[in-house]
Amino acid sequence: MVYPGVHLFYRKIEVKGFDKIPRDKPILVVPNHQNSFMDALLVTTSYKPTMFYLTRAQAFKQKIIGAILTALNMLPVYRVRDGFSSVQKNKAIFEKCLEYLANGNVILVFAEANHDLKRRVRPFSKGFTRIAFDAELRHNWEFDLQILPVGLNYSDHRFSRNKVSVVYGDPIPVAKFKEAFEADERKAANLLKNATSDGLKPLVMHVPKLDQYPLHQVLLDELEPNRDDLVHPVLMNKRVELVAASSNEELIEKSEKLIEIAREENLSIREAAKIRKTRWWKLPLLPVYIFSLINNALPYLSIRYVIHNIIEDRGFDASIKLLMGLIVFPAFYFLVSVVLLISGVSWFYVLAYFLFSLVSGSFFKTARDFFKYQAHRIRIRKFMKANPEKYKLFNSLIYEFKALRNRILSTE
Repeated sequence: MVYPGVHLFYRKIEVKGFDKIPRDKPILVVPNHQNSFMDALLVTTSYKPTMFYLTRAQAFKQKIIGAILTALNMLPVYRVRDGFSSVQKNKAIFEKCLEYLANGNVILVFAEANHDLKRRVRPFSKGFTRIAFDAELRHNWEFDLQILPVGLNYSDHRFSRNKVSVVYGDPIPVAKFKEAFEADERKAANLLKNATSDGLKPLVMHVPKLDQYPLHQVLLDELEPNRDDLVHPVLMNKRVELVAASSNEELIEKSEKLIEIAREENLSIREAAKIRKTRWWKLPLLPVYIFSLINNALPYLSIRYVIHNIIEDRGFDASIKLLMGLIVFPAFYFLVSVVLLISGVSWFYVLAYFLFSLVSGSFFKTARDFFKYQAHRIRIRKFMKANPEKYKLFNSLIYEFKALRNRILSTE
């Protein structure tokens, strides 16, 4: 159910470097971690062996959620902040990982420890190096464990019907670090961390300097007219270098100010800059879009309520939409079908409704985006009337950065 759900949620999933996956060797997968559970699901649906995932223990606190995560092959990892006694539990978890690897299963570790929507590779924790070296020690350095970096790139992290890419990198043999480990275990762990991080960075859009990130966010993300470009790390990293070469303190401050105004006024820089225009549907499909909009409004509002009123971390938006959508939308279609049958509607028409609801569901986002765009235009007009000076600054910064982007990228 997860595989078709993920492929329905995203418009296109592009897998690159699949031929680099080692065959008949134990593998420890290390992806970047930007988008919560979606990261694990994308790796799982693109690479099919039995896989176990190391996940923050905090996610297992609620019994029901913990049971679901356990059923999905997720294992809790404890951090220092969870208490010393909790950290001791990691020994048993790491032992399980060694058993799974020995039995031909794959272990997935998010070495960044937690998720962050920023398009960059963050510093790694050392947990995965302990598993890697312990596995080799247990097999006298003849296990041939491979660390496989995987880059996950999203055209839009939080929304559905977008494009993503899963990019597999060159595997890193752990045995390569045997001499370093025997000389100094801590140094060897740092060497393996750095090698894995360096192997991952070319597979994703990576902004090296955090203080420059607001400028990159505005120029390369918010003002990007072709969202699909964001899933191509080679292209985007060349652009990151161009922007970094033009960066200065004044531009960074202006980008921070632009982002701050957009956040305060609940505005989209992209839509205010007329970068993302929602195209009206073609006339022949108009009835389908209208049906999808009306038919899916109620279940969508229930999911939206959870996202905006219960979940505080925006990094969970896509995961909640997918996991709840797999249950809420079909359940709603089924409930309506039952009501129609009770009302005396022919089973043929009820079946047609149910199947057409499933098929037309993918049209809902386009229809919703049109009205979302209109609502944003109304907010812009209200903002312009209520605070003309602030609006003038907001608008002038957008046009300044659009011109800067064109100037910088003209050298591509």
